[in-house]
Amino acid sequence: MTQRDYEPEIVEAVQHIANRYGVGGLEDLITLAQEELPIARQALEELAPDAD
Repeated sequence: MTQRDYEPEIVEAVQHIANRYGVGGLEDLITLAQEELPIARQALEELAPDAD
């Protein structure tokens, strides 16, 4: 796995979910994030068609 710097707020949010809801909460978070990705990507494409 490669080293990556994550936004501190994202790390905090993930750790909060893990601590409060455990594995099930993390699984829910991942599922919901995967559902949200295409929506966010489409919105980005509409705002900046040439941006990656």
